[in-house]
Amino acid sequence: MKSRFAIAALAGLACAALAASGCTRARTGGKHYFPLKAGMAWTFRFRGSGGATGELTTTNLAPRKLYGLTVFPQQTSGGEKTYTEFYADEGSGIRHAAIDEGEGLQSRMSDHSYVIKLPISVGTSWREIGRTFDGTVYDATTSIESVSDKVSVPAGTFSGCVRIRSTGVASAVRGAASAPGGAAGLSLVASNQISVEEYYWLAPGVGPVKATHQEIQGEGPMAQSISFTLELEHLKQ
Repeated sequence: MKSRFAIAALAGLACAALAASGCTRARTGGKHYFPLKAGMAWTFRFRGSGGATGELTTTNLAPRKLYGLTVFPQQTSGGEKTYTEFYADEGSGIRHAAIDEGEGLQSRMSDHSYVIKLPISVGTSWREIGRTFDGTVYDATTSIESVSDKVSVPAGTFSGCVRIRSTGVASAVRGAASAPGGAAGLSLVASNQISVEEYYWLAPGVGPVKATHQEIQGEGPMAQSISFTLELEHLKQ
């Protein structure tokens, strides 16, 4: 459910529709906010800026070995296609390791992409590779902005949520990016830049409860925007 939550499944729909305290949780692992236990399932209600609506269900599967790591698959269905993402608990955070969209396994290890990193406290930040709706890669800056949000969604009201924000600028010309901090990267074309901003909320013991994603290409009255919102509707533990 990483990019950031459900971009792979929503991309087709979006294009077709155009789609609790304030304390540091230093001793709390990432799995407390992003559970990986097999059998857990989350059903989300989504709304796209183009009017698309519906449900997505993400289910944790049994762990397996991949790239020398123990990874935890999450299968998401409900969009135009079913896909599986693989996560690893590295101790320093929950890492996005790979994705299978039905066309073979694709590694995400070089993206340095995390759902959440330790310490779980305001100000923790990291650099990673993000992806737009159409798969364009960009360098993203991701950070924890709050550890005490209260979030109300169809499934209920959740306190002590971690709020994470990720931003970046992509080029409308598709290409490949290196890992953050590398010498190579995207060659951005100012007139074709796509500004990306997303937020997501993780509730303790529950996992993702809400996410928003927005992409804006251009500036002023000619700017084009596409976005979606996901809200937790049902949790199976």
